[in-house]
Amino acid sequence: MQLDRELFSPNAFWVWRYTLDESVRLIVLYGGSSSAKSYSVAQFLSILTFYERSNQLIMRKVGASIEKTIYTDFKTAINGIEGLSDHCRFKQNSIVFDNGAKIDFTGLDDSEKIKGISQYKRVFLDELSEFEESDLKQIRLRLRGMAGQQIIAAFNPISEEHWIKKKLFDCEQWHDIPMELTLGGETLPPELCEVKAVRMNAPKQVLNPKTGEFEEHAPDTVVIQSTYLHNFWVVGSPDGTYGYYDYQAIANFERDRIYDPDYYQVYALGEWGHIRTGAEFFPSFNRGVVCGKFPFNPELPIHVSMDSNVLPYVTATFFQKEYKPDDVQQVTQFDELPIESPNNSARKAAKVIAKKLRSYNYTENVYLHGDASGKAANTIDSENRSFFDLVIDELEKEGFEVEDCIGKKNPSVATTGEFINAVWDGRVPNVSIRIDNDCTTSIDDYQAVQKDENGAIAKMKVTNPVTKQKYEAHGHITDTLRYACTDLLRAQYTEFSMGRKRSLYSESEFKFYNPATEYDYERTLVYVIPSIGGLFVLGRVARIGDRWHLINVCRREVKGNEEIEAAVRALPAEQYMVECQPAYFPMVRNLRNELGNVSVLKMTSDIRTRITAMSDWVRAHVQIDPERMNEPEYGQFINDILDYSDTSAVDTVGPSAVLSGLARIIVRNGM
Repeated sequence: MQLDRELFSPNAFWVWRYTLDESVRLIVLYGGSSSAKSYSVAQFLSILTFYERSNQLIMRKVGASIEKTIYTDFKTAINGIEGLSDHCRFKQNSIVFDNGAKIDFTGLDDSEKIKGISQYKRVFLDELSEFEESDLKQIRLRLRGMAGQQIIAAFNPISEEHWIKKKLFDCEQWHDIPMELTLGGETLPPELCEVKAVRMNAPKQVLNPKTGEFEEHAPDTVVIQSTYLHNFWVVGSPDGTYGYYDYQAIANFERDRIYDPDYYQVYALGEWGHIRTGAEFFPSFNRGVVCGKFPFNPELPIHVSMDSNVLPYVTATFFQKEYKPDDVQQVTQFDELPIESPNNSARKAAKVIAKKLRSYNYTENVYLHGDASGKAANTIDSENRSFFDLVIDELEKEGFEVEDCIGKKNPSVATTGEFINAVWDGRVPNVSIRIDNDCTTSIDDYQAVQKDENGAIAKMKVTNPVTKQKYEAHGHITDTLRYACTDLLRAQYTEFSMGRKRSLYSESEFKFYNPATEYDYERTLVYVIPSIGGLFVLGRVARIGDRWHLINVCRREVKGNEEIEAAVRALPAEQYMVECQPAYFPMVRNLRNELGNVSVLKMTSDIRTRITAMSDWVRAHVQIDPERMNEPEYGQFINDILDYSDTSAVDTVGPSAVLSGLARIIVRNGM
């Protein structure tokens, strides 16, 4: 076959190189979006299907997504190779060539679909991060019986705790492959095959079951990492004669670099990271600021903080507290132990903790912090001893003196979260909380854990694909951080929590926008509460990037539904939301008939909790108009927010309720 090299980006040349190497079993392409990972695979698997007369199986975890994603990539790739489309027919979930070869597409919604794949030369797993580790294991086992069979996978890296990172990447020793390629007898110029990295695993010693002797197994896995900079249909070809320079795509990546560095880390740079949702429990956690190399200090005591949940592990984190010059108190997490099965019981976990303490040659008292509910009697134990009773007993048997620092009652989840965020924001004087870089499971938890509507930790459960047991994937390590920090910084936490009750916002925390600038707003929302504390309140906000400008407000005594309807109709918006009692539902119907996109939300009794829970989001994302602060209604609206506290008069609640209601809707819907 004669192939025009101007059809391909660098990823395609590497796929070409290793799909023709029968010693390679697994080819993994990962990195940023728009790097032509899946499309490059589509190009060469289509060519090889026809050229080799071989069958290929293309899989996504969810079958419903195939038609508009990877199937389209294959169809576009085939149509882009001159003459290839003349030899095939596009059918539903299949592409059939006139020489009898085919490309089948299926989802892995049902594990039974893994059976019977031995007829295929290659299996391509698109968006590997959506698959379970067990899926890949089964495919590896069942793809057999034919020389040169391969598994190809592509994905964008996400959490460093993902099984791909821990069970596929970290289990191998890798060496870099030089950026040199010779294909079809021609050595490619380096600029045509340059990607971010190409790595191959090391050879292994494998036992031959026939001879009983170990033999060297050649390297069989290749990892190709790339970004949008390696796609000639985003940045253009090196010589500028083909491809396409996509100004808009590049501008989008640059915008993410400035305004959303976490998103940029994954989807532009192709590195492991977390994507922020806007509902993080720790929105102020900044890995580049909070984390570093902070080893164990043998001159300081060790504080162990534990969570007693056994799935996915019993959690133990290790802290030290140091008094620095100028009365600064510094809390450092220097180690972690996510204690998995078979050691995820109180006594076995204590033995693991003791082993870790001995690794530091530590012989002083151990200060134990944790979940107060873990002090309850345990019916599993013959003497009805609690989880922490058993932990303490076992640690003492191991030779350690234990100081029980576990309180009788757990502190407020929402308030402790706000306190730690405030420390990381620099709003709590003379206090710092830092995390050692090697606490990777902890860092993943602090980045991933989400906040619920009440400001507590969202209890998101997952199901173990093998045992079918349900458990909370994130939050347990975050709990241990909360217990340790509130205990070790008791005075500062108490002062902070009392201050929060006195005043939720300070004037300096609100940012202003420039009303003289003509903004190109992306979305406009109006939130209405017809009656709260004897007032009618309303707020209209407009989005610019990740900020929302508070453009219009109402704060007045209720005189009748007609006045409320007129005030709402006067404010154009893409969406209106009315939070009210059932008595106002007829008014909402009138507005819906006139304005269209009007939603009604039944007023609940937890508004004050919601206000507190969403305050961090409001503080970070809402900006106000400095010129309108002199207007009586706008100025009073903002003053009510600044004066609001948990114990304040009911007539100051309304404006804070409006902003918290808007925040909840925006976060829930990812606006």
